[in-house]
Amino acid sequence: MEGALPTIALVAVVVSAGAIAVAAHFRKERAAALRGWARAHGWTYTDHLPHPLGESTLPRSTVGPHSRSRHVLAGRRGRHPVIAFEQTHTVGRGTDKDRRTHRIVAVRTPGHNAELQILHRRDPNVSEDAFGDAFHATGSDPEFTEAVLDGTVTTWMLHDPRSRSLPIRFSGDYVLTWAAMRLDPDRALTAADYLIDLVERIPVDAWKRRTSDL
Repeated sequence: MEGALPTIALVAVVVSAGAIAVAAHFRKERAAALRGWARAHGWTYTDHLPHPLGESTLPRSTVGPHSRSRHVLAGRRGRHPVIAFEQTHTVGRGTDKDRRTHRIVAVRTPGHNAELQILHRRDPNVSEDAFGDAFHATGSDPEFTEAVLDGTVTTWMLHDPRSRSLPIRFSGDYVLTWAAMRLDPDRALTAADYLIDLVERIPVDAWKRRTSDL
C-alpha cells in the first residue's frame, strides 16, 4: 500500500496537469473564435479588461469575490456604441468553490444616468396589464426614473416580449442587461437591439436634465 501511494499521487498530478492543458486549449480556441467574430463585424476583442463600463455599477448578482471581466467585445450597432463581455466571480468555499459567469451587454446612452434598475416580476398571479404590477423599478433619482419610464416606454415594455426576459440597469454612461450565461456574440446583438430600441424611446430631456445637474 505504501508503495502505491507515490504512484497514485503521480497519476493525480498527471490527470490534473492534463485537465489544465485541455482547459487552456479550449480557452485559446474560444478567444480565437471571438476575435474572428469581432474582426468580421468590425468590432474589437480584448481578452481581459478591468472596468469595461467605466464607473457604471454592475448588478449585485454579477459581482463577488475575485470578479473579472473577460472576452470583451466592443463596436457599434448602427450609431450606438455597444460593449458585451463575460463577468465572472467566485462562489462557495473549499471543494464547493466555483466560478459564476454572467453575460453583460451594454449600450452607451446619450448622457449620464442616475442608478435605475427594472426587473420583470415573474409572478404568474400578477397582472401584466399595468407596468407597476408587471415590473419592479428601483432608482436613485425619482425625476430620472419618471423621465425614463414615461407612458411611451412603459406601454412599449408591457407589449414587447423581450422585456420579460431581459432585466435593465441604467448606470454611469450605459444602459445594460445581464444573464447567467456565457457570451454568445449573436445573442448579445439581440440583447443590444432591445436596449437600443429602449434608448430610442426615452425622451432626450431625461439626460439633458441629468447633465445640467452634474
